[in-house]
Amino acid sequence: MILNLEFKNFRSFKGCCSFTTEPTSSRAKPDNICKVATGAEGEKRVLKISLIFGANASGKTNIIKFMYGFRRWVLNIDNRVGEDIPLYMPFKFDSDTADAPIEFSIEFITANVRYKYTIKFERSKILAETLQSYPVGRPVLLYERMLLDDDKESDSIRFGSSLTSNKSFNVFKNQLLLSKFLKDTPCEPVTNAAKYLSGIVVSNGFHEDTMLGEDKEMLRWLYSHPDNRRMLSEFLSFADTGVTDLRLEKRSDGVEASGLHGLYKDGKDIGESDLPLKEESFGTRALFIIGCNILQSLQNGSPFFVDEMDSGLHSHITQLIVDIFRNKRINRNNAQLVFTTHDVNLLDQNTIRKDQIWFTEKNKYGVSEIFSLSDFSDVREDTLFGKWYLNNKFGGVPSLHPLEKLFVDNGKEE
Repeated sequence: MILNLEFKNFRSFKGCCSFTTEPTSSRAKPDNICKVATGAEGEKRVLKISLIFGANASGKTNIIKFMYGFRRWVLNIDNRVGEDIPLYMPFKFDSDTADAPIEFSIEFITANVRYKYTIKFERSKILAETLQSYPVGRPVLLYERMLLDDDKESDSIRFGSSLTSNKSFNVFKNQLLLSKFLKDTPCEPVTNAAKYLSGIVVSNGFHEDTMLGEDKEMLRWLYSHPDNRRMLSEFLSFADTGVTDLRLEKRSDGVEASGLHGLYKDGKDIGESDLPLKEESFGTRALFIIGCNILQSLQNGSPFFVDEMDSGLHSHITQLIVDIFRNKRINRNNAQLVFTTHDVNLLDQNTIRKDQIWFTEKNKYGVSEIFSLSDFSDVREDTLFGKWYLNNKFGGVPSLHPLEKLFVDNGKEE
């Protein structure tokens, strides 16, 4: 499970920003917390769900965007020798940061061991990369990579005493050493970390221009896992989409899916009719994608990051998804859900703790910050979170000018 994230100089986050799923000492809403074994460290309490609110263009999407790009980097999907690092997107509105390095760290638990991974990189090269584990509570170095002179073919790589490797690593300056341990050089403690980070599930939002590509990827996954087709059908039916089952058919150009619906005559059920997935409503297709993501997350105990989870979905459906991750019977592998949203109905003090709620704000210089509702000492667990948020007591809402100033030219109304 993910414990902590830190970013610096990524897109609108100019300074260091921190995000955590480690709960406060409050014992409220225990179903929202799970206990994870960490070997000699004992058990850690971790939040299952985190919600990120904020005005449009406040920076909340950038957190999901980084996790999306980072996962692809670990998998070595977009990297090309000699090219710029796709994830290099520094804060551009300050001359000191426009070409400065980006820094990132992630602390997580997998296979009952706590890890911390850090990286610092520029446009086309990695400056530093470190992986530590905490098997007995103290940090143990697994490896450390430092940039040598630009004209050197490889970087300096130092392995910790707990890790022995006689292999000579040829790692390009824009390639993560971590990704080499996924397939090329299996080594249990490092490979466990690499597999966990590469297995993070990320949905970059449900938009018409990206849905088709995601549909194809999901269809191939479903076709190769028949049990998941059945569970996804159940999810779509449970969400009241009208889809009673899914039909998958292998074609020369991929897999084609159809949703089965009831067929009626004179108000009587006479059978079934199929509708190609591409002809289903936007909301049903969004549910199809997020349903696949949910299944992947639940089965593997992987974190699930979603941008604009409420896009195209009814408020009751987004609440259903939150409840799935809260449910101990369904979420038995302690998968986490982290998502951005504008759905104020989710700010329900009866189901959500204040340390699960985060806000992003952007100042007049274009700099974003992220902060938790738990930072507000005067807010109790039974406070009306949604009402207070809409009344701008926490921040994270748009700053709108009076309507009288809209569409005015030179002080005169058009």
